Amino acid sequence: MPILAVWCKELRDAVRDRRSVMSLCIFPVIGPLMIFFMFNQIIDSVDQAQDITLPVIGAAAAPDLIDYLRQNGVAIETVEPVADGAFSSAQDEYVHGAIAERRWNFALVIPPDFGEHIAKGSAVNLELQYDSSRQREAAKVARVENLLQAWGSETAVLRLLARGINPALVRPATVARIDVASEQARAQTILGMVSMFVLMAAFVSGVGIAVDATAGERERKSLEPLLVNPVPRLCLIVGKWLAASVFSMAGLALVLVLNLTALHHVPLEQLGISFIMGSRELAGILLATLPMAFFATALQLLIGLFARSFKDAQVYIGLLALLPMLPFYYNLMNDTGREPWMNLVPLLGQNMLLTDVVSGRAPAMTDFLLAGLCLMAWAALFIVAAAQQLKRESLLYS
Repeated sequence: MPILAVWCKELRDAVRDRRSVMSLCIFPVIGPLMIFFMFNQIIDSVDQAQDITLPVIGAAAAPDLIDYLRQNGVAIETVEPVADGAFSSAQDEYVHGAIAERRWNFALVIPPDFGEHIAKGSAVNLELQYDSSRQREAAKVARVENLLQAWGSETAVLRLLARGINPALVRPATVARIDVASEQARAQTILGMVSMFVLMAAFVSGVGIAVDATAGERERKSLEPLLVNPVPRLCLIVGKWLAASVFSMAGLALVLVLNLTALHHVPLEQLGISFIMGSRELAGILLATLPMAFFATALQLLIGLFARSFKDAQVYIGLLALLPMLPFYYNLMNDTGREPWMNLVPLLGQNMLLTDVVSGRAPAMTDFLLAGLCLMAWAALFIVAAAQQLKRESLLYS
């Protein structure tokens, strides 16, 4: 069979090509490593937010506040004010220098007259000085700020009670924030990038074969002898397409396995999210993503035929790597959820289906089939267009 002969020939050449093998092996490892490292860093920052050492300047002026912070798990490092006292230029330079030299990550400055203002019932200013460029300390700064605001609210309530005033008069309504999202639904935003890596794998893993089988052969002048053979052009392009799709599917499956393995080794429950991946969820992901391999390689083959050299094709096809990112960013801004028409949009339908699976929702099997058939229809259209391109004499002599 001509298609089988072309398929075997292209696969044999691809296995011998180091670039194709490297594109298959390197990218699937990068994504899971990034996810594993990133989630562990997030979890570490959450854990570190519970272990806070707060340098306090002027702690002696606010013993009640210091006791409140200690009762809430904040370790206090008492620092004596400089000669000019708190809120002075010398004091600011001292604190700024300590933060810039990384001796402190942040500091609380309490004025000497703090107690007097509290006793009189007047307002008082506190300074929580920090470096906003240190993202790892953002959670600690936010926790200290929340504790200071909570202490201020309690103090205000006590002042009103001491004057015989019902605190409800100044706070006629309170808002209780109740998150009704399930743990797995909360995983949607955090784990959304997994679907992006999976979709990118379909474009990256088979690109070497797709480019070499079109622009590469055109540059090496080996495409003309191939077309001399009494084989239909459609059979030639289908054989090349199936060979590239094998590599694309292999890379896609490898990304899936490594990503799922990485997520199972990350304690996501510490972030309040749940990641459940059973046989049903895995089958849904495969149904949603495997057609991507055929779609991506068909589009790459078609574009590769318009390139005059391997280098030109890399430039053109390199832009395709941006396509899997577009549904990811759309999903970040989408608050309506998945709609039926999305199944007909390549990449978007797959991204939304993956998001539903990760979030614990169970899309109907017809949605998976419709999204897959839509991709295969687009792939068939690209392959037919590529076969028509092979019939042009200008393809060989331009």
